[in-house]
Amino acid sequence: MPLIIVTGHPASGKSTIVDRLAQKFAESQKECLVIRDDTYGSFSRKNYEFANKEKDLRSWIRSEVQQNLTKNKVVICDGLNYIKGYRYELFLAAKMSKTTYCVIQVTPSADTCHWLNEQKPEEERYSREIIDQLLMRYEKPDTKFRWEKPLFEVKIGKAEKALPAEIDDDMSIDLEYPAPRFANIFADEIVDWICNVRDFSGFLLILGGTELTENQSTQTVPLAPTNFLHELDRCTQDVVTVLLNAQRTAVRGQNLTIPGASEGSNQVKFLKLRTLPELNRLRHQFVNMSKKDPMTDKERIITGFVDFLNCNLR
Repeated sequence: MPLIIVTGHPASGKSTIVDRLAQKFAESQKECLVIRDDTYGSFSRKNYEFANKEKDLRSWIRSEVQQNLTKNKVVICDGLNYIKGYRYELFLAAKMSKTTYCVIQVTPSADTCHWLNEQKPEEERYSREIIDQLLMRYEKPDTKFRWEKPLFEVKIGKAEKALPAEIDDDMSIDLEYPAPRFANIFADEIVDWICNVRDFSGFLLILGGTELTENQSTQTVPLAPTNFLHELDRCTQDVVTVLLNAQRTAVRGQNLTIPGASEGSNQVKFLKLRTLPELNRLRHQFVNMSKKDPMTDKERIITGFVDFLNCNLR
């Protein structure tokens, strides 16, 4: 049931770290399922050169995660997972399953990624150009967002040995970080956070992590109010219209105010010109997601759509 999301740079040693962590869960007699991008039927490192193929890959991973979140196994999602909005979607899957959850970040330097890539069998390597492109696209986790925590950052380098016990892992002195086989992966802390939930005399005592609980954004409601779809469609169209008009005179970095949204959640940051098809694509995604949580309050709809845009506009 618990979900662990692994995110990081290409060729950064993520799979080696996941294998070590899965072994730790096995030693703790916990069933563990690893979902990897390279088990996708038509997977190729070249998929990351094509937006449509990469989108299909992400959809497959999300589907596998959702289908396998059960009470009896730990699910580890091993992939680049470099898009902030995509990690949020996986977080929602965990939330709907009412489970524990954490994120593992593996982001060594570009030089280390290229070095580790050369250690792979030739057929499993990324091209140098793809690595450089993915490094530029990477959206680093930020613990100010609830779906990015708890965050365990694994430090990776080229040293073929672990750090001495007396050396602090903050590397304030000039030493190389360990390679993936020797790095500190916080295995004990992660297992404790994910698994240690026990029941004593009818009282639930959480010794490790906190189970996620559904709120109004993730609960499934069987029937929607009769005017829900009409109100949802009209409100989201109004937001798109406001954005298209406002960006004509906006400067990059300016916050565009959306009328009708809650105070403090009523602005969309203007990063670049957006086209109508691009905004409509996101609008349709939001509409489909919102069908799971029908609501007629106009302010809630607009505020939710503004939050969704801020997570997905890049």
